[in-house]
Amino acid sequence: MALNIGIIGFGRMGKAIAVGLINSGVSPANIMVYDKILEALQNAKELGLKTMSSNIETVLNSDITIIAVKPSDVAKVLSEISSDSINRVIVSIAALVPYKTIKSYLPKSYVYRAMPNIAVEVNRGFIALTPHGEKDSDVEKLFRFLGDVVWVDEDTLDILTLISASTPALIAEIADAFILAALKAGIPYAIAKKATSSIFKGVGELLEHRSVSDIRDSVITPRGVTIRLIEKLYTFDAKSKLLQVLSSSIDDYLSMLNEARDKYK
Repeated sequence: MALNIGIIGFGRMGKAIAVGLINSGVSPANIMVYDKILEALQNAKELGLKTMSSNIETVLNSDITIIAVKPSDVAKVLSEISSDSINRVIVSIAALVPYKTIKSYLPKSYVYRAMPNIAVEVNRGFIALTPHGEKDSDVEKLFRFLGDVVWVDEDTLDILTLISASTPALIAEIADAFILAALKAGIPYAIAKKATSSIFKGVGELLEHRSVSDIRDSVITPRGVTIRLIEKLYTFDAKSKLLQVLSSSIDDYLSMLNEARDKYK
């Protein structure tokens, strides 16, 4: 990939994006990084990335710049780069900061919002992008190095912040329950972890082209182990409780989102 990619903010997501790009074949020499924290810059250097001395220098040396700072720091960064971002592509991955706010700081830039998740590090991320614009092709090409890409409206992207970006932590907790159950049954940790990882990856692949019920029905046999397992799922009301966790979390997040929208009006 010939484009130079800038990353402003080299925390967990900024680093995950950089690692994913490198894994996909992007040269570290084409990734420009700035972070106000020296330790973060050192981490970038250890990956062979080009470290910049400021937000402005990052933008000036990049074809596409990803804003990967905390939402509370976005306004400061945008103010700094505003006059140097004319006709440049700027992609914000900050949650809760609306497009119109970013565009108000960068009226002459090609502005996009993206919502990736941590799986971009292993090129299996899910990335929502908005809005459509003149530089769609370049932006989509960049993020396809990191995983699956969908174009959505901004309201949908905001909801996907919870559904896509936050739930990997929940999935990891569920996976941990699988590992613990295997340990309890006497399976060594390394094998339990490997089996769980493989199962989750395999089912994820199956869900690409088969329904949940189809997968379930292809495993269940009369009076077999699987039907007893599914019976326990409903006996303990586990699926319903998980749905309650997700629904309640969405409600909490929507409250946060509405507060943020009021703030940026």
